[in-house]
Order: sequence, then structure tokens, then C-alpha cells
Amino acid sequence: MKSNTKERGAVAVEMAILLPLLLLILIGIIEFGRVLNVQVSLTQAAREGARHAAIHYDDGTMDVTAAALAAAPSLDGLGVTVTDNASNCASGQDVEVTTSVSLPSMSGFLDAGFFGTPGLFPMNLNGVGVMRCGG
Repeated sequence: MKSNTKERGAVAVEMAILLPLLLLILIGIIEFGRVLNVQVSLTQAAREGARHAAIHYDDGTMDVTAAALAAAPSLDGLGVTVTDNASNCASGQDVEVTTSVSLPSMSGFLDAGFFGTPGLFPMNLNGVGVMRCGG
């Protein structure tokens, strides 16, 4: 019976030591998953914008930015910028569409200045899509 009373608070101490580490790992996994999702969405949006420009290069009402952003609704509200050279697109030329965003942290835990160190966030991400105009 005496050995049980000595170990009574051991679980609480172990939890107090391990819980911050486990939470840091969990936050890191969530942030990494979000960054990966945004990167894939940026690349998909750029490809869709390039495809739209390659098909409609001779239309006067071509809107590459709207086509790119419509292809990735998960990017709404992130302030994505879309740049392209679609105005110079002629048959047989390549059109390049670039999407970019400065992605803030969801948790704020990995931001710059936390613990006095440079952080991972905000993270600058880019997506690029290139296609041949007219075919």
C-alpha cells in the first residue's frame, strides 16, 4: 500500500511534461496540412487560368483571374494575386499564369517573433501554370 501513495501524482507530472510537446506536434501537423492544401490549390488555380487563357486567347472578354480563382474556392479570403502574360498570347506561344499568396498561420504559434526567433509564417507560396495558346 505504501508504494501506491508515492506514485499518486506521477501521472499528473508526466502529463504536464508531455502535453505541451504533444500539442506542438499536433499544431505542426495541422499547419503543414493547411500549407500543403493551399499549395495544391494555388497550382490548380494557375493551371486552370493558363488553360482558360490558352483556349480563349483570341476572345476580347477573357478574364484569366476570375477563371483561376473560380477553380480553387478554398482560396477565398486569402488575398491571392494572379499574374499572367495572356495579353501577349498568340497561337503557338506559351501563356504563363502565376498565383501567389502570403499565408498567415492559423494558430499564431509558429509566427515570426514567437520565442524571439524567426518563424515559419507568414509563408509565401506560389503556383505556376504554363500552356500553349491555341492548342
